[in-house]
Amino acid sequence: MHRITYSHGVTIEASSGQTLLDASIENRVPHHHQCGGQARCTTCRVRILDGLSQVSARTPLEEQVAAQRGWDDFTRLACQTRIYGNVVARRLLQSPQDVVVLDLDELGASSGAEERELDVAVLFCDIRNFTSQTERSLPYDVVYFLNGHFAAAAEVVLNNNGFIDKYIGDGLLAVFGIRGEAPAVACRNAVRAAIGMQDAATRLSPIFERDLNISLRIGIGVHFGPAILGHVGHPGKRQITVIGNTVNVASRIERMTKQLNAPILLSDSVVTHLSGALRLGVSNKLRLKGTSEAALLHACDGFISPDPIHLVQSSFHRIAPRLIAFGERFYTILFEANPELRPLFKNDLAAQQRILVSMLSSLVKGLNRIADIKGGVRELGQRHCRYGASMNHYNKVASALLLTLVEFLGDEFSPEMRAAWIAVFGTISSLMIEGAQTVEAAPVA
Repeated sequence: MHRITYSHGVTIEASSGQTLLDASIENRVPHHHQCGGQARCTTCRVRILDGLSQVSARTPLEEQVAAQRGWDDFTRLACQTRIYGNVVARRLLQSPQDVVVLDLDELGASSGAEERELDVAVLFCDIRNFTSQTERSLPYDVVYFLNGHFAAAAEVVLNNNGFIDKYIGDGLLAVFGIRGEAPAVACRNAVRAAIGMQDAATRLSPIFERDLNISLRIGIGVHFGPAILGHVGHPGKRQITVIGNTVNVASRIERMTKQLNAPILLSDSVVTHLSGALRLGVSNKLRLKGTSEAALLHACDGFISPDPIHLVQSSFHRIAPRLIAFGERFYTILFEANPELRPLFKNDLAAQQRILVSMLSSLVKGLNRIADIKGGVRELGQRHCRYGASMNHYNKVASALLLTLVEFLGDEFSPEMRAAWIAVFGTISSLMIEGAQTVEAAPVA
């Protein structure tokens, strides 16, 4: 056995020849692997800090990825790297934002391009009456307030494939579509994020009013158009950012939300790409400050048809503060109704509960990227099959999950939300079953 020490302080053991990713999974170390460990993505990438001579050489698949992205010898795919001695490593991806930033850095470096022109949806969010509300507040209270708001708002952006460009005082600038998504997809993700950010502000405002005497009301402007994505700043401290008139217009649209009494304002370019999908309020044609032509702006308060991803995400955010308790209750309900399933869970149940909530969180974050994560979901189904799970267990799990959601959300768990969870679970379980079937069909050695 060999030791793998991660830079965050965790040490695990791996058998000789085992991949670094398999060792992480076996030892319950969270490790991104969207494609299921097939070298079709780079989310499992690590940096070998010590012991490079103790790991395998790159496979042809890994060589191809490394060449495309300009990796040095120390950056490796965990799914392709086999362990033959003690190693110290650092996981490079901890969040969806990490994935975006590293992808942009590496792809820019490998192409030699300092900037790229893209068609993107730009979202600008600002807190209303921030200065007047906080002028008598203690600085630490203001920082606490902003961090609470930004944490909730940024989570929604990341869950909808957005890139957080920057925080500007009490404002937030986010961009959607930098991975080449179709305009309609980028615009829908931006609008879904805007709705989710307003939901988060509604949940947080009563808490801030009670504790800090500060209300949280935000205005959001969204515009779609061309922008330049590039590295800007001093050569020793550059950052990735978007530049162009599209960004300026989004900022000016946000400024109009207060004047027009509209929490969310969309430009006509956004609405055009989502024709017939949005619940729109009053539309206004006016000239924005610093622009030469009048812009048509639309107030928006949601989608005409229920959006399953938004409904699942919003309900998940409501239970997020109680995820450990949610996991405990889920397994209680599951085993009470299906005692025959208890022997399948041979691990420590507390650890299993942590795995469940981590898995749920990862799946909710990946709902906008099913094509990207389906390999990982299928691989999860393969593992469950090896543990002894069968296809008829999925309905039992779905039933326990819905009952737990009902207990935790009460009247908030609407019929539309229930239908959304059933649809999402159906998609995920179908992928897991596909993975399980590959194990069952494999010939016995």
